[in-house]
Amino acid sequence: MSTVDLNNFDEQPTEVQQAIVFYVGYTVNGVKATAQERQVHYAVLERAGLLEPIKSVVGM
Repeated sequence: MSTVDLNNFDEQPTEVQQAIVFYVGYTVNGVKATAQERQVHYAVLERAGLLEPIKSVVGM
């Protein structure tokens, strides 16, 4: 998995920036979201290599 240097956050594609902001809001601050909203943002993070695919975690 990759990491994001927050000093270079602005250099990330907008889609990745939005997904990261969503992830932090959802996991840290408890922002309410639908399953569809979560899936959209999580898919972006998975493609960027910033989040392990949920499917691989379930099979453990």
